[in-house]
Amino acid sequence: MMGQVGEPARRIEGWKSIAAYLGRDRSTAIRWARERGLPVHALPGGRARSVYALAHELDAWISGQEALPPDPALADPAPAIPAPAPPASPAIDPLALPRPAPPRRWPIVLGALALLGVSVAGIEWIGPSPDRLDAPTHARFVAARDDVAMRSAARLHAATATLTRLAHDHPGNVEVQEALAEAWVLTREFGSASDTLCIGRARAAAAAARAIDPRSAVADRVDGVIAYWWDGKPQRAGELFRRAIAHAPGDPLAHLWYANILADNGEDAAAQRAFDAARTLAPGAPWLLADYGWGLWSAGRTEQAQALLTTVATQYPTLASVHDALSVTALAEGDLAGYAHHLAIRAQVRGEPELIAYSAALRRTIDSDRRAGIGRATTYAVILSRAVSITQNDDLPDHSWPAFVAAVAGDRAALLAILDDARARGERWGSAGFVRRIRAHFAGDARIDAALRALAQPRIDTA
Repeated sequence: MMGQVGEPARRIEGWKSIAAYLGRDRSTAIRWARERGLPVHALPGGRARSVYALAHELDAWISGQEALPPDPALADPAPAIPAPAPPASPAIDPLALPRPAPPRRWPIVLGALALLGVSVAGIEWIGPSPDRLDAPTHARFVAARDDVAMRSAARLHAATATLTRLAHDHPGNVEVQEALAEAWVLTREFGSASDTLCIGRARAAAAAARAIDPRSAVADRVDGVIAYWWDGKPQRAGELFRRAIAHAPGDPLAHLWYANILADNGEDAAAQRAFDAARTLAPGAPWLLADYGWGLWSAGRTEQAQALLTTVATQYPTLASVHDALSVTALAEGDLAGYAHHLAIRAQVRGEPELIAYSAALRRTIDSDRRAGIGRATTYAVILSRAVSITQNDDLPDHSWPAFVAAVAGDRAALLAILDDARARGERWGSAGFVRRIRAHFAGDARIDAALRALAQPRIDTA
């Protein structure tokens, strides 16, 4: 429980430690986070973000459960807001499913985000689902879609709650299942919920949508995100995105999310084509421009990227993704104060208490080093130590982030140790922006170059 007022909250890092605190095994802790609202937070970095919990939040959650069941695999009560059940045959490969249904038409409706002052393409679904919504329920659905489009942590939380209830009450409505899948994927990026929660529920909702409509382009692009960022299967992700685009060429998110994975994998020309398609369909959308700015940075177009990201941050200061990008671009240039500044804004916007505390501590370290006149070695050591620590706790570790930090710090020995560890674990990286900067910092270093080549993923684009 919490101690005295103002006493720092006790943090419990990683699923194993969280499970031990609960007196259960790791799989049960993960399931409770997914199904019963166990309060678990995510840390940034890597393909799969690490998790932590605060002891006082776990204590409060436990007290609200009355008594924890002795056999959680059999005795879990239903969640407060039931999650949609996956289809009866979840093991079926979605790429192998037949396509008997005629394609739905996806005309673009502009102006969906007037509050943001931009024209954003929304999708009007033509061809009713067998499970129709009455007028009041449809109004709730539309409002939830607006919340998803706003991409704020609070509104995404509200949207997932509403859409989960609608999916439970209308399991045969494909539009609701698709919207729920999309909401959970975006919650991973713009909220602080754990990957296990977001990915598990997005995957289930996408499967439910595909069971209703085997041609669901939304299900394909959601599964494409999961295949790349979670499952580590870039070629499968490419197949899913290309099929989504073929079935819904007017869907800007299909093009954008495909562009993102191409950019991360260093396929710059293909990424630019996909970004151009998305920008044509949703001109001026801030979330799209933030992703495009990151794609430019990944491609080595640093000045252009910085100008675009700075403009977006100025116009849309509560957009978490642009501050996430700017924190990294600042660190790449050795701007530690800028790194801490944008990290703090991102943490506030997404409601990440651990990151708020870390960014404040980092600013104190930077100020202390400056006053002492001892350079920046201590600050870099803090950043690198944390990067390694959270990556080592990942279920699917990706050491590209700590490798990048070590390169920026000029620590060749630490970088080589990280690269060797990543290779020993069988990791494969995209992270083109990080890899590009690592190579630039150690140009001509044959050992580092060979290690990076060994960690590279296969290509995605087939053109």
